[in-house]
Amino acid sequence: MPSDLNIEQYTSQFTDLDSERPLQLLADWVQEAKDLGIAEPDAMNLATVDEKGNPHNRMVLMRHITEREIGFFTNLNSSKAADIFATQRTSCTLWWPQLERQVRIEGTAAEMPRNIVEEYFQSRPRNSQIAAWASKQSTELTSMERLHEEFRQFELKFSDKIVPTPTFWGGFTIHVDKIEYWHGKPFRLHERVILTKEDNNWSTTRIYP
Repeated sequence: MPSDLNIEQYTSQFTDLDSERPLQLLADWVQEAKDLGIAEPDAMNLATVDEKGNPHNRMVLMRHITEREIGFFTNLNSSKAADIFATQRTSCTLWWPQLERQVRIEGTAAEMPRNIVEEYFQSRPRNSQIAAWASKQSTELTSMERLHEEFRQFELKFSDKIVPTPTFWGGFTIHVDKIEYWHGKPFRLHERVILTKEDNNWSTTRIYP
């Protein structure tokens, strides 16, 4: 029986993949998702490991990307920050089901330079800035009323003032050493390509789905 595969469906999505700019395709995919109006196009699942080897996952927003690193912002007293300070290793996954695309990233995280943190914090909506002051992230909260009261206290404190960046609020850059691009295809004949950093060079490997 002849195959019903349509060869046009299997044209490689990675013919223009540039190993000298391993994150360029990620940036392009995020921008395409934004252009299509997909909600939270830069949302990613961040995995960390604590000093005892226990893994932890949560969703964060990728708000920083260059040709070799990505980054996100958070409370530096949070659980995720404690994990990173303890082990530095991270893994991330971005997933756009509407586009049948996924990106997996592995790398070493380090605290983000303060000038980048300051610039991003001042670009946030004012209420988000105040919320950063009010939230003792990852610590026990007695009630939502307590959180709202602390928000109102800081709202009053910074009334008619520029909200300063808290010293405990910052970010992390992930220096990428491995990235996998996945593109869904019919019959689960998906396309997967891995870029791996080796010293100062990058190798490209195509793997079975």
